[in-house]
Amino acid sequence: MDHKQPEQLEHIATDPNTGKDGCPSYYATDDGRFIVQGYKLTSDHARGQLVNFPDGEDAVIITKGLADLIVAHHTGTTA
Repeated sequence: MDHKQPEQLEHIATDPNTGKDGCPSYYATDDGRFIVQGYKLTSDHARGQLVNFPDGEDAVIITKGLADLIVAHHTGTTA
């Protein structure tokens, strides 16, 4: 896995149904990867169900609305 940190982010989408508080959001990096911003998953029970979850990674919660916007962005459709 590439652990190099990106230098620049381009904001692509924020779920407009969340009060536009900036979360959850989706970004493109200057090196061709993507960042998802969301509230950190803190439930020990839920975190225990994540597979292949090494140190240094984290999990965030996003809405279906943001997931739809991500898919629309990559398929050229409208969410």
